[in-house]
Amino acid sequence: MTDAAPIPPAERIAAIDTVRGLAVLGILVMNIVEFGLPMRAYGNPTAAGGHDGADLWTWLVQEALFDGRMRALFSLLFGAGMVLLSDRLRATGRGALAADLLLRRCLWLIPFGIVHRFVLQWTGDILYIYGLLGVLAVGLRDLRPRTHVIAGLLALAAFVPIEYRKYAAAAEQRAQAATAATLGAEAQPLPAAVEAGAARWERRLKAAPADANDEELGAIRGSWLDVARFRWDHNHSFQSVYVYQYFFWDVIGMLLLGMGLARLGYFTAASPTWVHVAAIAGGAVATTVSFLLANAWAATDWSRGAIELLFYKDASYAFCRLLGGLGWASALILMVRAGALRWLTGALAAVGRMAFSNYVLQTLLCTALFFGWGLGWYGTLSRSQTMWCVLAVSLVQVAFSVLWQRRFRCGPLEWCWRSLTYWRRQPLVG
Repeated sequence: MTDAAPIPPAERIAAIDTVRGLAVLGILVMNIVEFGLPMRAYGNPTAAGGHDGADLWTWLVQEALFDGRMRALFSLLFGAGMVLLSDRLRATGRGALAADLLLRRCLWLIPFGIVHRFVLQWTGDILYIYGLLGVLAVGLRDLRPRTHVIAGLLALAAFVPIEYRKYAAAAEQRAQAATAATLGAEAQPLPAAVEAGAARWERRLKAAPADANDEELGAIRGSWLDVARFRWDHNHSFQSVYVYQYFFWDVIGMLLLGMGLARLGYFTAASPTWVHVAAIAGGAVATTVSFLLANAWAATDWSRGAIELLFYKDASYAFCRLLGGLGWASALILMVRAGALRWLTGALAAVGRMAFSNYVLQTLLCTALFFGWGLGWYGTLSRSQTMWCVLAVSLVQVAFSVLWQRRFRCGPLEWCWRSLTYWRRQPLVG
């Protein structure tokens, strides 16, 4: 790899670094729930952490402005980075190196992700998934931008039939429960299929017992080995079955969209202003839709029996997070282009230039706060109180990034990743 090298710091694209910095800090607004509360609380606030007053409003803001949006930005930018690197090499006559470099770049993320999940015990790791599915995306990088965008949207649209299938199964169980009630009132025998469907519906509606979180609380507040034992099966399923059932469509769709948008000049701040204004407007619509759906579900006391509402919420989720993420990105891109709020965009860009290191640093800091080998706060704070942890961790990351970059060219994990990708030690100082 002597003919290629990482892009020098002076040639980095400020808008991309700024958006990536927002993604790093913003994703903790959601991840803090999984760091600090029992896992069931991530999807349902009645499970833990409080669901009224400030906790309710925290959940609504998370749902409307952050849930999935920051991860969407990560995925879009990962795809954008692929084509920008490939195009940069092609422009300098070294295009033949692109596939090799990109494949190395993705493949090295896989062991990083395994360590992140199984050693550092972060159940929400995305490094493994990006590495695994990024390998597939490398072969799609030279499609036309329009093809990238259309294919990406079609991949995200796969969630509509996926969610409808779940809804149809639940609706059948609800109908079987109604049939069982009617037959029972008439003292008629229940067919086996009706009885089984009614039982599944009852289990769906049944509230969790008061001690549902006790085992998890005890494990996470225990030793590293306690955490590893408790999360072993979950971690394996998340990096296997769940990848193919869910993340394939999610990540591949966003990667393809990121590739197309990068080639169209969106992330390099080359798109006209009206494009970004339209993206902000789309983000506002997505925010409104997500807020209304979340508020409507809260009005049912988060009932899993509200299957029509949950179908609308889940089927629209991929597109809401895409539009919401682009709205965030466009707001920052316009700020960077106008030179506005430089103290903010500069801080975000510093974090974004070290996104890999900061992503893992979040895990180190949050497990030190919540897990048994640290302060052991797991399950002791309310949802709204965890936002103070988000603020504190974010300030540490900004300070760390700014101070580190005064002396070093890139973050410590970026340096390691680049050295492995280019298969030679990269300069760190200077």
